[in-house]
Amino acid sequence: MNIDKIYRLNNEYRALTSKAKAIRADMGDISSREEGLCYQHAAQRASELASMTIGAENEHWVASLQMCNQKMARIWAELHPEERGNTAAAPEKKEDPAPAPGKAGSPEKKPPQKGKNNQDIPDETVARWFQEMPDHGFDDVVGMEDVKEMLRSCIKNVTMDDLNDYLGISTVHSFFFYGPPGCGKTYTIEAFAKELMEQGYKFMKLESADIHSKFSGEADKIVKRAFAEAVANEPCILFMDEIDGICQSRAMPNLSDFNMSLTTTFLTSYNNLTRANKKKQSVIFIGATNYPANVDVAMLDRVEMVKIPLPGDELRAHTFRRKFGEVIRLADDLSWEAMSEATEGYNQRDVDRITGNLKTLIRNTATKQYPDAASAVAALKNGEFCLTRAMFDQAMKMYSPSPKDDVERKLNEFEDRVRTL
Repeated sequence: MNIDKIYRLNNEYRALTSKAKAIRADMGDISSREEGLCYQHAAQRASELASMTIGAENEHWVASLQMCNQKMARIWAELHPEERGNTAAAPEKKEDPAPAPGKAGSPEKKPPQKGKNNQDIPDETVARWFQEMPDHGFDDVVGMEDVKEMLRSCIKNVTMDDLNDYLGISTVHSFFFYGPPGCGKTYTIEAFAKELMEQGYKFMKLESADIHSKFSGEADKIVKRAFAEAVANEPCILFMDEIDGICQSRAMPNLSDFNMSLTTTFLTSYNNLTRANKKKQSVIFIGATNYPANVDVAMLDRVEMVKIPLPGDELRAHTFRRKFGEVIRLADDLSWEAMSEATEGYNQRDVDRITGNLKTLIRNTATKQYPDAASAVAALKNGEFCLTRAMFDQAMKMYSPSPKDDVERKLNEFEDRVRTL
């Protein structure tokens, strides 16, 4: 039992419910969206606390969760009387959107759905979901050859429509990237997106925070709108990061009503991609998470799992070489391979922070040795000033990588469970 986490969540829960009461008092006992958000976030804390406790304490947090859900339902009903009696995840009536040719990465079409379930999502918000073409492709991704080959075959597949039609091959592909934090999932997905955008695809990206910052049924509307936009702007890539916060497992104990509804809405909206595929509308869905065990099993059954491990020796050496190869020479007692070996088990963020420490050390040391910046730069360029093992070791001591044993253990447990299904 993590006592510190329980203590923190308890304090956050109390602060959120107190804030909700204060907001209601300020509003003259009238419901508001801000009050509802407080209870929604409090419900999430109560759900976590209920899953971490036992006995009377567990019963207390289950009751607290139910109270928050009831408050949220009442507030939502008062704010949206026209929707009373309808579930937040009720499917909306669909139109048949037409393909959207045009410049890749630019959502040139107006939103196709204008029903009441979509009109609350501003077009400006939708426009922010569409991304410009990333500045890196597969050539910039070091290692992971199996992953790149699998994704390259998908690119070939979606660009051969006549053959796909003849063989009955689906043009809807769904990938689920998982692995430890900072291992390059997003970087690899963006490289994949660039390859497809060069074929005319658009690229949409949403994170869990884009959805969870909204109150109750608003989050459901965002999810439905995102999938509808992907279909309307096909060919399109729809990337949802931190998918464990959007499609939480319904088997989790004490799951809040908000998260239960959001998962149901997500799965229903995802199924629309299959129907779009029958109309030869190509949408590629990609999810990413550090915690795949928290994702609903119904979603896991629908996607191709792609594990992105911690960066290997080659990638870590490549990162150091890319950061410093054209900036400073290495002293005889240091090599890229030695730097890679010293950072075994580090993720990409760890390596980037080590390089940041090294650059600071280089600057501070050069400032002491040379009278001005121009002299220091000249010394770096001509090799008079080199990066030594002592400097590298000092940079390593300045940084403590985040512990990864617990994340790795949970990922291994997840893979063991999947293999037994």
